[in-house]
This record gives sequence, C-alpha cells and structure tokens, in this order.
Amino acid sequence: MLHEQAIGPGLYLVGISINRDYFAQREITFVRQGTELKACLSDSLLTEMGVKLPALEGRGVDGQCLDLSALVEGAVVRFDSRQLKLDISVPQISMSRDARGYVSSQEWDSGINAGFLNYQFSGSQNKSQQHSAAAYNLYLNGGLNLGDWRLRSSSSYRKDGTWERAATYVQRDLPGTAGHLTLGESVTPGDTFQSIPFCGVQLASDTQMLPDSLQGYAPVIHGVAQTQARVEVRQHGYSLYSTFVTPGPFEIRDLNAASGSGDLEVIITEADGSERRFIQPYATLGNLLRDGTWRYSLTAGQYHEQNSDIDQPSFTQASFAYGLPRDYTLSLGGLLGQGYRAYQVGVGKGLGRFGALSLDVTQAVTDTAQESVSGQSYGLRYGKAFATGTNLRFAGYRYSTPGYRDFSEAVARHFWSGNVGSGADLRRVSRRSRLEANISQSFADSTSLYLNLTQQDYWNSSHQQRQLQFGVSGQVARTNLSLYASKSLSASDNEGLQVGLTLSFALGGQNASVSLDRNADGSNDQRLGLSGIAGPYSNLSYNLAMQRSEQSANTGSASVGYRAPWANVNAGLSSGSQYKTANVGIAGSVLAHAGGVQLGQSLGETMALVEVKDTPDVGVNNAPGAFTNAKGYSLVPYVQPYRRNRISLDTSRLDANTDIDSGVSTVIPRRGAVVVARFKARHTEKVLASIALPNGAAVPFGAAVLETSGRRVNAVGPMGQVLLSVGESRDFRLVWGREQDQQCAFSLDLEQVHEQEGFKLAQVRCTQ
Repeated sequence: MLHEQAIGPGLYLVGISINRDYFAQREITFVRQGTELKACLSDSLLTEMGVKLPALEGRGVDGQCLDLSALVEGAVVRFDSRQLKLDISVPQISMSRDARGYVSSQEWDSGINAGFLNYQFSGSQNKSQQHSAAAYNLYLNGGLNLGDWRLRSSSSYRKDGTWERAATYVQRDLPGTAGHLTLGESVTPGDTFQSIPFCGVQLASDTQMLPDSLQGYAPVIHGVAQTQARVEVRQHGYSLYSTFVTPGPFEIRDLNAASGSGDLEVIITEADGSERRFIQPYATLGNLLRDGTWRYSLTAGQYHEQNSDIDQPSFTQASFAYGLPRDYTLSLGGLLGQGYRAYQVGVGKGLGRFGALSLDVTQAVTDTAQESVSGQSYGLRYGKAFATGTNLRFAGYRYSTPGYRDFSEAVARHFWSGNVGSGADLRRVSRRSRLEANISQSFADSTSLYLNLTQQDYWNSSHQQRQLQFGVSGQVARTNLSLYASKSLSASDNEGLQVGLTLSFALGGQNASVSLDRNADGSNDQRLGLSGIAGPYSNLSYNLAMQRSEQSANTGSASVGYRAPWANVNAGLSSGSQYKTANVGIAGSVLAHAGGVQLGQSLGETMALVEVKDTPDVGVNNAPGAFTNAKGYSLVPYVQPYRRNRISLDTSRLDANTDIDSGVSTVIPRRGAVVVARFKARHTEKVLASIALPNGAAVPFGAAVLETSGRRVNAVGPMGQVLLSVGESRDFRLVWGREQDQQCAFSLDLEQVHEQEGFKLAQVRCTQ
C-alpha cells in the first residue's frame, strides 16, 4: 500500500483494476494502519474479481477487511489518492482459471421491458432524356423485450409496395446449456453444413457465454463506385444492407451479415441506373475448441428461402463439436430432409505457430422424382496470422463428387429440371469444386494490402464463377495512396480488369483526393474530390466530386451528412449531360420504455439505456454525439453481451451546480437485453469557503473534507480555501491527521453566503 498523507481514513468511491484490467467502481473503506492507508477488501469482492482465497474459517480473520498481501503471496495493493484508483496485482496462479474476461451467469442482467425499432430509409429520383424514375427502400429491424424473452423482426419495403420479411423470431438464452433457444425464422449456424434459412425451432450454443469466447466473422466488402452509387448486399435471397457511397473506392465494414456461411451478392447501382454485381465469398474457418469444451446446434423446421417459388421441405439438422487434448477438435453433423440425408465428420488441429487446419468429409444421398444419387464432399481449410503481418482470414478448397448435392441444391432439384443454360440455371446442377482465399498484409509504415479470390465450377457444365480483387494502401510523405483492382474471370463475362488509383491529402484543413480509374470496358476516368467537416467540433460532413469520362460527358456530385443525437441524415446530388439524380437517407432508432420514448442512433443487438434522472445535456463517452434528453435518458447502441461493459459520462456540458458522484458504471447484459446504466446526480450550490481553525489559524494545505457519512468530498487548498457542493448535507468534517486535535467540524449557512464576481463566498470557523 502506498504511503498516503494527503487524505484521511474514510469511505471513498474508487476505480478498481485487477492485473491491469479495469474491474469496476466501488465504494471502499480505508483505515489507517501505521503510516499507511489500508483498503478494506471483503472476501465477496475478491471472489467476484476472481481471486482464489485460502480457507478463512477458524483463523479469526475479518471477512469484511482482508489484508490481501498477507493472505496471498505476491499480491500487491496500491492506492492512488489523487486519482482515486485502486490497483490490485495478484499472481496468475492465485486467480480462478476462467476469471479473465468471464462473468458468472448470476451477474447477467436481463434488462428492462422495452420495445425498439431501427429504421433506415434511402430514396432517389433519377431523370434522364428517356425517362424519369424514383426508387426508395425502407429497412425496419425491431423487437420487444419481455423478461428473458426477445421478439425480433426484420423487413424491408420497396417502391412497388411489396414488403420483404427477412426474419421474425422469438429468442431467449438458456444459461444452464450455454446456449439459446430460437423459435421462428432464422438460419442454421453453418459450422458444419452450409447455412440454411429455416422456419422452426433451434437450440444452439452461444460461445460468448464462455470464457475466452471465439467471436463471429463478417467480411469486409471492397468495391469502387464510378458515381454517387447505391450499394446493396443480399444473402439467402433477401436484402441485408443498403447505403449510398461517394465516387471512388469504398469499404463496408459495418455489415451485420447473417450468421453462418453463404455467398453475399453485392449490387452497385450507379447514378445513371447501370448495375454491376459481384459475389463476395462468406465463410468461416471452423473454430477450434479448448480441451473439454463443446459447441452444438439442433434445428427442426421447414426450409424457408425468401421470395422463392421452390417447395419448402421440412428438415432436421444437428451438429456437435468437442475440444480434445493436444489442440484437436472433433465435429459431427447430420441433416435429414424430405428425400435427402447427409452426414459429416470433421477434425481440426491447432498447429501452434503454423496456424490452424481443418478437414471434413460429407456423405449425402438425394432422392427426387428425376434421380437418386449419392456422393461425397471433401473440405480443407487453413488459417494463420503471421508475425510478418500477413493474415489468412480463411483459405479453403472443397471438392464434391458428381452425385453430391448440398441441401439447397437438392431443394432446387425438386423444382427445376432440364439442361443448364443461363447463369440462373446453375441451380439445376451440382457444384464440383470451390476455392476461396482472403489474404491481408500489414506493414510497419501503415501500409496494407489485401487479396480476395474465389473460384467455383460445376459438374456437367463449362460455366465457371471466378472473382479476383486486389487492393493496397499506404502513405508517402503527407499523401495517402490507394490502389484497387477487380476482375471477373467467369467464362460468360466479358468484363475486363477494373483498376483505380486514388491519392488523398490534406488541403486547408479538409481532405482532397485525385482518382484515376480504368474501367472494365477499357475506358478511363479522372476524378477530383474534396471532403471534410464543417468545423472542428461539427457533426456536419460533406463531399464534393467532379469526374471526366471518356465514355460520357463530365459529371459532378455533392453530398452532405449530419450526425444528430437522434439519427444520421444524408443527402446528395449527381448530375451529368444524360441524367440528374438526387438521393436522401436517414437512419436511426426509437426505444420505448417505462421512462418514456428515446430517439437515437441505430441500435445493435444488445444496448444500454443511460439514466441520469432529470439531468439533460450529459454526454456519453461510449456514444459520441449523444446527450441525455430532458428526462435524463440517452442510448449506448452497442454493448457486449455476457461481459462487463464500462459506461462513462462526459460531464463537460454540465452546469456548475450539478454534481454526479460517479461518472462510471458497469453493466453486464444478456444477449439482446436493454440494460440500464444508472447515475446519481445531485443538484447543489457551489460555495468557495475560507475555513479557519478554532484558534484562527489557517487550515493545513491538503486537509481532507469529509461529509458526516465519512465520504471524502474535497481537499483544502492554499489559504484554507475549499470549493464545496452544498446540497441537503451542510455539515462537514476536516481531517489532517490521526490525533484528536488534528480534526474539527464546521457547518455552512447559505443565508450567510455572499456573492462576489459571480462566486458564492463564505467565511467559516472550524470547531473541535
């Protein structure tokens, strides 16, 4: 314990760290022990932090004021009185095995009953010499929380008046099974067989409930837009994501893709109405499991592909994976459907510094009116992050024999017949082989590159689907360079290589860019751009661009975006000699709860509601740009389930007479919960008090000022002055030593306070 003379014993609200990891903020009692202050740590608090304590029974030890250094060899407790921080260091051997990053299910918070709705609207109006057309989309993703149950529904609305529902389901977690139960429309996990959209019931494990959990993966989508274009991402027959991008290369990193695997179709619609499409492979390397842990799923229901005329057969699917000694993982899976059955066995191996490898074999039998076939599919995957900065996110090869069908192919086989013709007819045939790779490389000088490759071919067809994407970015002097290349290598496509080079640099506090593009048809484009924000602390951003093209007349575009506490709003214009296009968009959320209705940014799966009762304009560091409303509520849109989430306030906009005792709170939500982070605000009056001792002498510098409860509120500064927040309690105590004559008490009478130059001043005398 550090030697402390600046403050006296008492109850203090301190931030606690355990082995350099922030734990929580708690009120801790400090007592004087010799020349030092000792923190009274209870056995329950230490156990909560994951410290393994020796048996205390019969040892006469006070369980509410333990000396950790004496109980655990090598343990150290340090207290920083200036920052009110308590740093605890405990040898790893004395910590519970799964304490790091793990929270007991007894601490999970189901949250409050609430309903919410995420919305995203985008619309455009296009005028050309031939016609005028409008297009718009509305995406809705909402839910209702009642106790431990979560109702979720996602849908979209198109201009033609049709609703497209992506999924509607009821879900709750089951702590005793380390998993969750889903009833309704969803997709299978995709950890053994490829993901299948279904309507039914599913019981599946949730690895985030476990210590050292493995996180899911969603790909980063790269592309290049020639104009101010709309980018849409679709999977399993329905739309997942839609946004407008400015001319030039773009990245989509916030894709909330469906769970499991399955190709993503990316559609780029330019301002003139032209479309370009490519396939983004989406799959994950089978996660290895620690020795003795497992992963499982059980699904029963009906095949449920949106907007499809295919018959929707019923099926049952089960999978199980178990971690074995020596970094092996064994997985088993089975799928039984109408006229279809398949079984899979796989093994994964952690290779240490050489990465990870997985192998699987699937046997499938398909019985339809046209055929009865069987076959095998063999899969090989490898993943590795190299010390050189190279990262193989996933790389894999799958080969299937002529008689093999996956379940989606078998379902399509029931509906289609005939010979292979167009690309859409590929559903009539079976996949022969598939190669996919995603490689990225980072360098010490902030340079990085990526390479995406996918190739797929089919039995009884010469058609191939191949896609290659490459990109590199870096900095030379004060200029950022970005090179992008993409080529579709499919035999049926005549599209050439598309290449783009962009140089961006600071220009008068804004960002300027110059882009040179060679299009797939061999034409060249040049583009100038200017972007930035309207002031150093503004939430208003803009983008201007001009483009010269060999294939068309010059074009120009402009867009603005505004990040408001209640939504994100954007608008744009694009104009050429052949067309004019305008687009608008808005994305945000509405949350209804017992305390009222709250507007905010788009919400994630699990969220926090900040409550500072009747205290407006309090910022939240976890949600930049968000402030509490008149009732004192604000939203934190993304928090991590089953983990400690530290929610902190930004009080820079508070008035001088409002105090918040603790600006930090910790929440531990269950998946899908709306948890409340409550903060207590005190509305007081600030008084600058000049305190004299009973003999008229000045109070010693650094003397602690305590409330009658023992809570430290401030320390005396030069000339015996101290700034106090006077609320209901107006009685205080001064402590600058352990002796009786080194302590005294005083009271403030607000009627005797006078104002001078905007400050409230008081002269008080301390009594023994």
